[in-house]
Parts: sequence; structure tokens; C-alpha cells
Amino acid sequence: MLRGFLSGIIWGGIVVLIVVGAASLLAPLPATVTPQTSAVQGTAGATEPETAGALEGTSRADAAVDGPAKPDAAAPAEGEAPPLADTDPAPRPETGGPEADLNAPENPDEGGAVRVVGDSPVLPNPQAETPDAPDAEEDPSISTNPPQPQVPEVVEEEAFPTPQPAEDSAETADLTPEAEAGAPPPEPEDAPVMKPAGDLGKAFPQRKSERLPTIAGDGAQAEPTATQAPVLRPVLANAEPLENPEGKPIMAIVLVDLGDGGVDLDALSAFPYPLSIAISTLDPQASEKAAQYRARGFEVLAMIDIPGAAAPADVEVAMAAHLSVMPEAVAVIEGLGDGLQGSKPVSDQVSEVLAQAGYGLLMLPNGLNTAQKLAAKAGVPSATVFRDFDSKGQSEVVMRRFLDQAAFKAGQEDGVVMLGRLRAETVSALLLWGLQDRARTVALAPVSAALNTID
Repeated sequence: MLRGFLSGIIWGGIVVLIVVGAASLLAPLPATVTPQTSAVQGTAGATEPETAGALEGTSRADAAVDGPAKPDAAAPAEGEAPPLADTDPAPRPETGGPEADLNAPENPDEGGAVRVVGDSPVLPNPQAETPDAPDAEEDPSISTNPPQPQVPEVVEEEAFPTPQPAEDSAETADLTPEAEAGAPPPEPEDAPVMKPAGDLGKAFPQRKSERLPTIAGDGAQAEPTATQAPVLRPVLANAEPLENPEGKPIMAIVLVDLGDGGVDLDALSAFPYPLSIAISTLDPQASEKAAQYRARGFEVLAMIDIPGAAAPADVEVAMAAHLSVMPEAVAVIEGLGDGLQGSKPVSDQVSEVLAQAGYGLLMLPNGLNTAQKLAAKAGVPSATVFRDFDSKGQSEVVMRRFLDQAAFKAGQEDGVVMLGRLRAETVSALLLWGLQDRARTVALAPVSAALNTID
């Protein structure tokens, strides 16, 4: 309430001030005030102020300017010359006549006619000498009749001289009927004369040869030695056939026998596509297992480990011992322990032994795979494993994914080799993957076909 009271007082005061100001402006001036119409006279001695804006009656332009007086020039002291004050004008320049040295143009002998001394051709600007026309080339000396080869000299003797029989040989005189009749042999004219055969039943002892088959004394004829069949190399002799009429990329799957017998061989033999089995040569039952797998149509590989510190002579002896355990092997696979790439001398000696023995070679990935490339250069059918797809206990889904990648890679490299273990999980993954569409893009084959395909 107090706030409203105070605001009313303030606003009321403002209104009163406005009304009073307006009234003072509108009210007339009082009658007692007389407006001033003339200038007020100043006091004595005071200067009247100039009226603002008034113009002076006279101009100050013509008024004389009062300035300081010029000082008189000081008189020169004794001994000093007075300053020069020559006010005479400069002398007037003299204008000369035309210079006589200027060469005046020669007047012609005659009037305005042009004097012609003689015909003077206009010379061109200095240029290079005009090239001379080439001399006419002489016609090439081409002979249309090439020289004929020289005619060989004709010997005045017989063209085909007839060999003369020896004088002391009485048997050669009975070779022809002409010789029996005593008639001289006919002379050949232009071509050799074929002599007719004489008595076909006549024997010629001097024509006998020991190289011809002879008749034995008991009347039995000796038979020639039979040709031995060529011996095939193990990489071909122990290989399983492959049918690939569509020419699909090769994909081989190698399973390592772990020695635990976890897979039934009878169930494995019903697998829908080829598999290859790798058996360690140090397995006590290596020979029996290799024979069982081969009987069921699986290719087998000898898994070998050789230390890198072995000497080349030791490698040769060791390889012979390893291969003798498993004669059914189609190839040698590098072991999962020391392997075959411990040193270059070891890998080179292995390649040399396999090239002579006729086995294939399957290597594990190692850098640039130099050992496998050198083995292939030495003539060994070889390849490098593309991937070990179950070495870390992968699940079946991951294993099938790896197999799909291998099938795709096979189309780019014309073949791959996959490595796994012979156990139930791996076999189940392979069986399910074989039913997928990706498996139909490759030709699942034994490892020997991959060794022959991959360079």
C-alpha cells in the first residue's frame, strides 16, 4: 500500500510540472517589459564592440602596410672593395651565317633528269650458296641372270664303278649266272644295273653273321630277350587315379595320423571325396598303418624330421632308413618337429635324395618357401601347404571358413594343399563342408595330383 502511495505522489508531481511548463510557454509576456531596440552606449574611453556580421565600409587591400624601415647599408670599411653592383644589360648575341663546312648536295649535270650510268642489277642479300643439283646416279648393276654353279668335272671313268672280286677268291665267281657262263658283266650306262638273283638255295658262307639268331643243336630256336617293363617312380606307382573332366582347380587335404586311433578306418573309407594320410616314420606301427590305408584307397605320405645340424652324408643315410619303413608312400611330408628346413644343406640333400628315389615332397610354409622352389627346380614334384586349418583347436565353423578360403585360393593358383589332423572334429567339419556349394568349385583330389599340378 505504501508503495502505491509513493508512486502516486511521484506521478502527480510529474504531471504538475508538465502542466506548469506548458502554461508558462503559452502565456503572453508582461506589459511592463520593453524590448531593447538600440545599441547601448559604452562608457567613456571604452571601445565600441564590432557588430557581428557587419561589413567594413572601406577595403583594406589598398591600405598602406606599415612595416619596419629598411636599414641603411653599412659603409664598407677601409681596405674592403665595395660589392659589385653592375646593372648593365648583357651583350646581345651575334648570329652567324650558314656553316661553310656543310656538304651541299651535288647538282645533277642536267636538269631534273636522273643520270643513269648503266644497267646495275639489284643484288640479293648475302645468302648461302645454292646447292648444286645432284649428279645422276648410275643404274644399279643388278644381274638378272645370276651365275650358274660350275659344272662338276666329268670323270671319264665309270659313274658307279663295280667292285672287282679278289683274284684269289674262287667262291665269288659263282655269285651270278653270267659268271658261270663265262660272259663278261654288262657295262652300266646311265644308271646302275640291278643284277637278278641267282639260285636262292645256294649258300654263301662268307655272308654269315654271328648277330643273327642261330639254330641250336637240339632243334629248339633261341628266343630273343624279353623287354623289361619300365619301373615307375613311387609318386606315380603309389598314386590314386583322379577324374577331373571339367578341369577344376585341384584341392588336396592331408590328415596327420596322431597314433591315437580315434577314427574308425571302416567309416573313414566311406568318405565322399579323396583324402591323404600322413604317418610319422617313427611310429612303431608305421608299416602296418600304411598298408591298411593303401588297402582302403588312401594315399600315404612319410612324415620325416631331420635336425638342421645333420651333415649331408647323415641326411642321405637317414632318408634311406625312413623311406624303407614305408614303401607305399607317394611322397614325403615335412614333420611338425625339426622338419626338413633346418638348414640349406639338409634341404638340398633331401631334394637330391627324393629326385633320385622318385618321391614327391610336401613342405610347410616358411618365409619365401625357398627350399620347396629349389626342390621343384631339381625335378622333385613338390608343393607347399597353404594352411594348417586345425592346429590350434579351431571349431568346426572356423575350419569350414578356412576351407572356403582355400577353395577360393585354388582358383587363383590352380591348386592348394590343406593340412589337418585325423580326429573326429576335423572329419566332421570336412564332411559338412563337402556338402556346401564352395566345395563344388574345386576338384577334391589326392595329394599326388596336387604335386603334379602345383609348380
